[in-house]
Amino acid sequence: MEEKVILASILRYFNVEACQKREDLRPLGELILRPENGIWIKLEKRNQQQH
Repeated sequence: MEEKVILASILRYFNVEACQKREDLRPLGELILRPENGIWIKLEKRNQQQH
């Protein structure tokens, strides 16, 4: 539950953008598919009027 609250707060106050192109991500097969080397993201603070 705590993770959901933290993620909701980040998404409320920041725009999240992936730094890699989708084609550059190699899926790794486990129980779920995830990127082999993770995903680098960029956070940009939202303007007060956007939320």
